[in-house]
Amino acid sequence: MLVPPRLALLIEEQMEDPGTGYFRRQLDDGTHYLLPGQARGSARNPLGAGALLRSHGLPVLTARNTAMIEAVTDLPPIIVADLFGLHPSTANRWASYANDSWTHYLAARDRQPAAPS
Repeated sequence: MLVPPRLALLIEEQMEDPGTGYFRRQLDDGTHYLLPGQARGSARNPLGAGALLRSHGLPVLTARNTAMIEAVTDLPPIIVADLFGLHPSTANRWASYANDSWTHYLAARDRQPAAPS
């Protein structure tokens, strides 16, 4: 997976010695989260994780938007909605931002013969 160099460095540091990171020292709860949360056994809040990544100079919003556009160009919006817990209209809006139409997928699906039961 390609990641920005600054993020790669942070991940490598965490992987080399996961037991000595700041958050691990503060919250040594035995979980295996890269960014553990304050609640025992949970991941860090997404807003807090975003703030932490931004403090290291990583473009969080740009990366999120790129990931969403990639997702809706690879999968139908309804699948993306289910995968990411989005409302279907939100996934459709992302598909319109990506300028990707799934009408060809629906047309091909309608042409396939039904599987015998």
